[in-house]
Amino acid sequence: MIRERSQELGTFYTRHFAEHVGKRPASANGHHSELTNEEIIALVKGAKNAAKFEALWGGDTSGYASPSEADQALISLLAFYTQDETQLDSLYRSSGLCREKWLKRSGYRRGTIEKALSNLTETYTSSDDGARMVVRNGHTTLPSPSLYKVEGRGRKLEAVRFSEMVVPGPRRYLLKDLVLAAYVTLLYGDGGVAKSLLALALAVAVAGDFEEWLGHKVESCSVLYVDFELDSEEQARRVHQLCRGQGFDTPPESLLYMSALGHPAREAFAAALEACKEHGVGLVVVDSLGPALQGDAEAARDVIGFFQKSIEPFRAEGIAVLIIDHQSRLQQGQSYQSKGAFGSVFKTNLARSVIQAQATEPGEGTLTVRLRQKKHNFGPLAEPFGVKLSFTEEAVSLEAVQLDASELAEEATLNATDRVKLALENGPAFPWEIAEHTGLAVKTVKNALTGLRKQEVVEPTGEVENRTEQVRLSVPASLSLYRDAGTGMIAISTRNERSSS
Repeated sequence: MIRERSQELGTFYTRHFAEHVGKRPASANGHHSELTNEEIIALVKGAKNAAKFEALWGGDTSGYASPSEADQALISLLAFYTQDETQLDSLYRSSGLCREKWLKRSGYRRGTIEKALSNLTETYTSSDDGARMVVRNGHTTLPSPSLYKVEGRGRKLEAVRFSEMVVPGPRRYLLKDLVLAAYVTLLYGDGGVAKSLLALALAVAVAGDFEEWLGHKVESCSVLYVDFELDSEEQARRVHQLCRGQGFDTPPESLLYMSALGHPAREAFAAALEACKEHGVGLVVVDSLGPALQGDAEAARDVIGFFQKSIEPFRAEGIAVLIIDHQSRLQQGQSYQSKGAFGSVFKTNLARSVIQAQATEPGEGTLTVRLRQKKHNFGPLAEPFGVKLSFTEEAVSLEAVQLDASELAEEATLNATDRVKLALENGPAFPWEIAEHTGLAVKTVKNALTGLRKQEVVEPTGEVENRTEQVRLSVPASLSLYRDAGTGMIAISTRNERSSS
């Protein structure tokens, strides 16, 4: 009945209002729609979700937590009929929802459309006789930040040709280079390094339509914070402090909270997944892995089972997951940077981005934390950076802190040669002094210095001790590290030299 009515409406509209049917918009992503805007509107008004569409089309957002959720709902409805990004944009601009954020924020506009397309499981097309047809998974070519939604859980196991697969668009990040869309990111560190507070601050930024957070570009979406550790009263206090620190009176409407205290993990994650589907959530923060796991963190079987049963369903829906975790206590002779998340290595193996947090400068009412990316499956490691948190009873503010050459030299995420050069920024040094400062083995330092001599980056000072020469930089480390060979201008380029783990 619905199919017949949709066909009749489409035919009627075309027959009586053909002079108003404009040209199809040019495709922005390789998908050319079979339908004009007017034909799509006529079809969706005759579908079973017509009432929902009519309300959204008229600008009614009363059934949604925020205008952004309403935007996502409308685009998702229209995406069934067209996968042309330009046409979806054109349709939205004709609706009552259209607002300044959509018109001026290309990142928000693109992210909303891409999420709608990545979540499609079926699409509309017309047969030769005009009947309504649905094309299902496996037979559609949909752009997606991750092909997991289309090619993953629930699909038929079959061999396919790479030559016939869709070429995906650019990889998406909710936090540039650090938090991937539709994948798992692990944030871990010792107790008392403000991991949960930093994760909550990031959630505020993503849900609050921030352009950037601590110098990294943000892609906005709704966020769900699933709490296995504290209670709603404490988390509400924290989020209000963070918002006041950013100059806001209230938290973003797109930031949701769920307390999992006292509930089995399976029940909590099932409820969280339903909430994500209902509110169009793009990022889930799990605080924290220890109590959420409800198993042996050192047992590979328990960790793998947790990721498969509790985390994979979110990925199957194209939802990013940020998991907060702890690391074991330092033992004598260990460095902080060498520590991984507590327990099985599969915690980091099954995450695609891993970030370690380390407190470096506690002060009165302040705490400086260094964030270093230890793993990035899809690109070079991000530059380590610091963040200074300032606390008052009313507000918590965050400020990005640039690491100086000496601090960067300590970072194991940089290669040995870069660390040696940065260490020499402090002045001439003997190899064993460089080793003490960087944590590198003396032999490694000497090997790096041999290469740097050949490049004429370092030179001897003439000072000799124990038959070993003291060396100094012949050019500033800033030039040897950051010169752009193509333009001669100074630009950060060391990232390209780092290997991802």
